Amino acid sequence: MESNYRSVPRLRTLTAALATTLLALTGCIGGDGEPATPATAVPVVGGEQNGVNITRQPAITRYSFANGCYLLESSGQFVAAAPGAGGYTTTADAGSATPFYLRPTALGSYLLMSGYQRSSGETGHFELLGISDPAGEFLDAGGSFIGEVSYLVAGLGDTTNLLLDPLAPLGSAVRAIGESIEFSGDQLANITVRPALAMVDSPSDLAVWQLNQLGEARFTLASDVTGLLLGVNEDGLGLVSPPLADAGNEFRLTAASGCDSYPEAELNAEDLSGEGPAIYLKDVDRFRNVKGIDQDDVFGFVDTHSHISAYEFIGGRVNYGAPFHRFGVTHALENCEANHGPWGATGFVELATTGIGLHDTQGWPSFNDWPRYNSLQHHQSYYRWLERAHLAGMKIIVNHLVHNEVLCRINPQKQNDCDPMAAILLQIQRMYEMQDYIDAQHGGPGAGWFRIVTSPGEARQVIDDGKLAVVLGIEMSKIFRCGEFLGVAECTREDITERLDQLYQLGVRNIFPVHKFDNAFGGHLPDLSTGIGIGPVLYAGNLLETGHPVEFEECPEEVEYNGGEPDQNADLQPFGLVDQLLYQMDYLGERFPESPEEMAALDPRRGTDQLCNRRGLSDLGDFLIRELIRRKMMIETDHISRKAAARILALTEPLDYPVINSHGGWGGTEALRDRIAAQGGITASFGGTRDNWVDKLTRDGNRPRAEQYKVGPFGGAGFASDVNGIAQLAANPGTATDEAGLYPFTSIDGRIRFGKQRTGDREFGLYDGRGVAHYGLYPDQIADMIRHSERSPAQVDDAINQLFTSAEAYLRMWERIENAPL
Repeated sequence: MESNYRSVPRLRTLTAALATTLLALTGCIGGDGEPATPATAVPVVGGEQNGVNITRQPAITRYSFANGCYLLESSGQFVAAAPGAGGYTTTADAGSATPFYLRPTALGSYLLMSGYQRSSGETGHFELLGISDPAGEFLDAGGSFIGEVSYLVAGLGDTTNLLLDPLAPLGSAVRAIGESIEFSGDQLANITVRPALAMVDSPSDLAVWQLNQLGEARFTLASDVTGLLLGVNEDGLGLVSPPLADAGNEFRLTAASGCDSYPEAELNAEDLSGEGPAIYLKDVDRFRNVKGIDQDDVFGFVDTHSHISAYEFIGGRVNYGAPFHRFGVTHALENCEANHGPWGATGFVELATTGIGLHDTQGWPSFNDWPRYNSLQHHQSYYRWLERAHLAGMKIIVNHLVHNEVLCRINPQKQNDCDPMAAILLQIQRMYEMQDYIDAQHGGPGAGWFRIVTSPGEARQVIDDGKLAVVLGIEMSKIFRCGEFLGVAECTREDITERLDQLYQLGVRNIFPVHKFDNAFGGHLPDLSTGIGIGPVLYAGNLLETGHPVEFEECPEEVEYNGGEPDQNADLQPFGLVDQLLYQMDYLGERFPESPEEMAALDPRRGTDQLCNRRGLSDLGDFLIRELIRRKMMIETDHISRKAAARILALTEPLDYPVINSHGGWGGTEALRDRIAAQGGITASFGGTRDNWVDKLTRDGNRPRAEQYKVGPFGGAGFASDVNGIAQLAANPGTATDEAGLYPFTSIDGRIRFGKQRTGDREFGLYDGRGVAHYGLYPDQIADMIRHSERSPAQVDDAINQLFTSAEAYLRMWERIENAPL
């Protein structure tokens, strides 16, 4: 899939660089090297988007026009669509003017859409004000600008000559450089490539405009690709260089009506209260009379384990789709053939993990085959789907940046660097870009509902503002590039502190010391899922990464400690070769189907799944845990060997420092999970269905813990979606009768009414065989659990209470970490 932001040369960049040089020569640059224009404040304005009220300040800024309908006027002339006259012209009659829908592509940049039409099953036809690409050479398949440097440089020389007359000799010099790169003038074959205005029929970089503020209500519109300004002149509408701008390049945007809406996934959520979702427990009837509850505690749930940014992992072409795209859903979720080949034939991970073979690759607008609960190579957390879950009460989501270097290197389909640090840094960049994009849709910096947080105090403030607190974590096998080969660490203590500090500065607050492979910090928890799937692949990957197979032992009942310190040599006595081979055979054998009954006597497998990794926490692992404690970071104990997890608990318990088991059985044994809860940590399980989910929530919420670790009478039990993490979401049972009885439903606080979620032409429900097909169906899943669980009403009620106190429980856990003594 095409990345949201490409690192490719753009004419805009070249123009900006040259313009800086030219303006410096003429004294138009301030002493600090910045353009000598006054700084613009960025307050935000008010409005409503897709039925959800947005509270903003009244000042008008360049961000204020997001997803609104406006007329463009300059010097008494209005812009009007004119398909037969180059796309657009001007008129003095406001009644003949064309209203434009301003769709943000980023903060301060917009698509100017004069029309959008489509029939069912069609992607749709856009009418966008942009510049022409007559040679078909400026764009790639995703609409990103990739014009060849030769004719771009030469064309820049033309622009300089044409528009900066005093500096024409310099323009000629630039043209000469361009021509020296095998370019011969303004013509490419018989087609003129000089930029000209046009009506563009699909979103692309050629249709993106930077809206820049001149005064209280005066703006310029600069082409994102060329840097040239839109303006009215005696011939109608045209482009001009910024140094030659005049009053004809100053626009006023007047609110209008009659615009077609830009295509987008729907929320299908109606605010019944006029106040948005509840924030505190006191705002919800079911909690008002519960003894022991602090009524100012946060009402809502936490997803302790997600992978929003996983579309960039393992090389960036394993998963198809993205949580956002500057051109919207039509590009974010378009057609997975780009990654998975015709009919999904190269979607190897999905075939290996779920057995799903060929499939219809079409996404928007029909979504014939995907997303679905068990379609593991298709993105399931598009930002509007996340927003729908937020409206249902999700207050915190933990996004684990995820990667596996070995799987990336053996993957033939990739576009990203396989280096562990590079992969994680790219995903961090994407998360901040996503935050900015959502801000842009809602009116400016800080205006969006999606906020990355770095402390529990900041998280509480974000939640108080009615927004979703997003925590960045890391779940990868070779974190900090600290692998091991044949027992020799591939990093030093200095490497660890340097890279940990870098990630901390970028906002990471949650760390898995170990993931799917052994590394320099300790042993991993083997994948004990049965059946043909990812287990054998990971087993082989560990062998490639470390130079040795997993070293198994029979699992002890519990790792014993003397005075809080483990005997690091316990159970590390070397096994005989035959015994170790039998353990390997047991493990690999359990990944495949059982032998037929008549052949059972000949099967050499012993059939045990009670196999543990002999490797505990290494000396470097001890060092890492102490460094995480020193920085007050959250420590995840999932995926690490039982021996190593017990050691982490021994290190943190004397400090009253809680740790986390964020996704169920990957935390090892129930005894270990009980110890985590007793120490004030969070234990969460995968989101399930009906009785299964009730049981998980009540079990995790009611684990033995001291009163100071509870939210009133509730322990608080979040859930783990593991969305986009090569993990299935919930496969929901149900019938047409169930569906008829579910929709519409209201949120737990009674403030939001939900209908069936629609994206494009597809209505997504729980009972069409796709289950929780995407993240936006978790509100439906909660409602289904309440209505259709066969557990007692008291058990269901307890499960819901545990879920909707989990955000507060998570915040209290994080606050205890911050207050822990060093």
